[in-house]
Amino acid sequence: MKNEEIRDIIAKNDDDKMSFYLSTLLSKCKDIEKENNFIALLMIILILLFYSTNFAQLESLQIGPLSVKDVNSVKVFIPLVFSFLIFRYILINNHKGEIERIIKNFTKEFFNYEDMKIDINTQIDDFTRTILPISNYAEISHLTTKGISKFGCFGSILILPLTLIVLIPFFLEYIWIKDYLNDFPKFNFFQKASIILSIWINIVSIYYIIHRAIISYKENV
Repeated sequence: MKNEEIRDIIAKNDDDKMSFYLSTLLSKCKDIEKENNFIALLMIILILLFYSTNFAQLESLQIGPLSVKDVNSVKVFIPLVFSFLIFRYILINNHKGEIERIIKNFTKEFFNYEDMKIDINTQIDDFTRTILPISNYAEISHLTTKGISKFGCFGSILILPLTLIVLIPFFLEYIWIKDYLNDFPKFNFFQKASIILSIWINIVSIYYIIHRAIISYKENV
């Protein structure tokens, strides 16, 4: 949806409808932020679980009522779960980006506020940021957009590693799947299916990112 279309919808509806809509969007943003944190926690647990089996030489694993006797046979399924978490993370954050763009247009039209120093398509102004739920990454990335700093581009350089962190899940998936492909003939049917599904989900995730980026570019040109 283009910015012009969003503003046209806002103009055609009364304040009560738009206030209800804004409340709904903000509620969804909060839910997405909670899920983001939950997904990040699950990813960390899976990474630790995957490598702990190597260093600790675990023969069995007890997780609450669940007992796993052959850890290595289950370990092959971790990339599948991890790839699904990546895909889910991409989906909900793309949806969150759409919501934030609508809210930015809402604050511009409803409150008659516009920060001319930023690009509404890629950045969030201070007024809109105070309405949205707190996001750790959004707050940190704000260091690169908050006017002219006496430290110059130091803020951008400082948070560059955080930007690169988003590539780590894909890098781990590549390493894990590559190792399993070398031993592919040794696995049973379900383990082979898990590896193939992991590859497929990662390809879909990458395609989705590229596809949404192209659509976003066309909408904002």
